[in-house]
Amino acid sequence: MRTLTILLLLVTAICSARDTNDITRKVFERDRDKDGKPDFRMESVFRAGERVMVVWSRPNTQGVWEVTARAYYAAGQMVAIESDEDRDGFFESLVVYRSGTDMEAFTRQRDGSVQPVSAQALAAFKKQNAAISEFWDKAVSKDADQEKLEDSIRETQKSIRDAEKEKRDEKK
Repeated sequence: MRTLTILLLLVTAICSARDTNDITRKVFERDRDKDGKPDFRMESVFRAGERVMVVWSRPNTQGVWEVTARAYYAAGQMVAIESDEDRDGFFESLVVYRSGTDMEAFTRQRDGSVQPVSAQALAAFKKQNAAISEFWDKAVSKDADQEKLEDSIRETQKSIRDAEKEKRDEKK
């Protein structure tokens, strides 16, 4: 019995060790203002080479990295993303994707309850999603023009800001 218990513990430890070894991370940091310190970080998490999660972070005013959003993947497709809209450490927004064809957005309350966003806010989320998708389609296409990439980034950022303003206006 004692030998069996030791054997089971050993097998469990080996399996657990193997399970953690196939988790890898790839970090991308960007110094947008060229001050020598990164001001954006994206950490992709992979299991056996397949992306399962992406974590976005930004430094706070003290320079400490704060997670601002997390995306979750299944079978290589993003299925959900949660974000901390006001950077208070609480993830207020939850967006769920269906096979890349549709999405639904929710607001999480501090008491743990979740409510669907209004139709106007959902439309704004969809505009943001479309702008980001369009940008990536252009950026990784065979015809991608690196000189026009900065213009495309600016256009995408403007579209995202405009949609964000629509979400804020709807909350008022």
